[in-house]
Amino acid sequence: MKKNLGLLGVLVVLLLGTYIFHEKKLEKSFLDSFTKDRLIAQDDIKKLVFMGISAEKKDGQWFAGDLLLSHNKMKVIELKISQVKKLKDIEGDEANYFTQKLPFEVNGEKWALGDMTLDKQGFYISRNHKIMIATIEGENAELTDDPKKLSMLKYDELRAGLTAEIGELVENQLFRYYPKLPNDSVTIETDGRPAYELDLKNDKTLPPPIGGISVHDKLADKFRSLLTQITIKKEVPFDENLKFSKVGQLIFAEGSKKVKWELWLKGDNSADSYVVDNEKKKAFLMIGGTLKVFFIQVQDYWDKKVIPPSEFENFTRLIATFTQGSKTAQVTILNREPLAFETQGFKVDDFKMNILLQYVFNLSEKDQADRVSPLSKSERKEVLSGNHLRLDLMDQELLFWRKQQELIVVNLTQGFKAHFLIADESFRATFEDVLK
Repeated sequence: MKKNLGLLGVLVVLLLGTYIFHEKKLEKSFLDSFTKDRLIAQDDIKKLVFMGISAEKKDGQWFAGDLLLSHNKMKVIELKISQVKKLKDIEGDEANYFTQKLPFEVNGEKWALGDMTLDKQGFYISRNHKIMIATIEGENAELTDDPKKLSMLKYDELRAGLTAEIGELVENQLFRYYPKLPNDSVTIETDGRPAYELDLKNDKTLPPPIGGISVHDKLADKFRSLLTQITIKKEVPFDENLKFSKVGQLIFAEGSKKVKWELWLKGDNSADSYVVDNEKKKAFLMIGGTLKVFFIQVQDYWDKKVIPPSEFENFTRLIATFTQGSKTAQVTILNREPLAFETQGFKVDDFKMNILLQYVFNLSEKDQADRVSPLSKSERKEVLSGNHLRLDLMDQELLFWRKQQELIVVNLTQGFKAHFLIADESFRATFEDVLK
């Protein structure tokens, strides 16, 4: 019996081994089918020469001498080259296939891009003077409804990349000049406003949100998306005379490492500005509309919803109670587009009710309040004594406090006020607005 069990175990191991070996072989064969006849792998491209530009890849970044080249544009070029796939070798006079010859070098090898084939489904390319017909596999940036044009579009994209001039290829994203930028936290200081800190490692802000409000999910991703928008016109020589009027600064930290970017106005009569790094003696002339990260406030990193996401419930039908003075009504809200309503004894103004509930559910352009503030005891007493519309739903007690050019939705349950700028004086957020 034991012998039979042992033999069965051996058989299972052999079958399992055979299965794994077979699956691995199929997997390798499948992956190899994607790279078969490719002229070079993308990771193997370390040096490119084209249009008089000699570009070399160092630690994942492309340089032309000391000049940092655009990560995104160089990535497209190297990707397109790596997607070139040989269809067949060609014998004959190179002059017949390269009437618009575009020479370039890859890792010191001499390559040349030639003409499209007559059927426009391939093109001629040479590598160390060996001619072949090739195609480019992979997606293209430009969309087309004509499959016959795909090969030409990909060819044109490769040719466009290899004919770019140096001015088009210089890196213009500031963060690319700092490949090891500290990223545990960042302190944002802007002239005339309180400083605040983003704890990127733990998705927290300092100061923290007020009660009932939380930090946006993926705080670090939100900040980095703003960081990638910072765009430079050009790097300029570092000079203390660039510092006319300081506007603000970002201080990046990770352990003992710190990097500080100071933002300085160029002068009284100029809207131009510089980002200056005193430690590295670097300075950059900036594109003004890309500097939002220096100016947004800590609340922009908070999820400023009237009903906290943790309290919000998905619904098909939701009963809500509307009260103002002696009037009260129960309304069933139907989750449709637009929202629909059922009630007895009153007629719902569908248009204005939808507007009101856009604030409550943070829909459309009202996804976030413009700002939030704590509800003090004196304010709570004031609003409760006033004649305001109140709404009970999802175990949240809300009150609508209309002021000039502002609608404040007070969450009495959570103890905060959500402020919305509003210019429409005809909408007062009263019972009579939404229920007749």
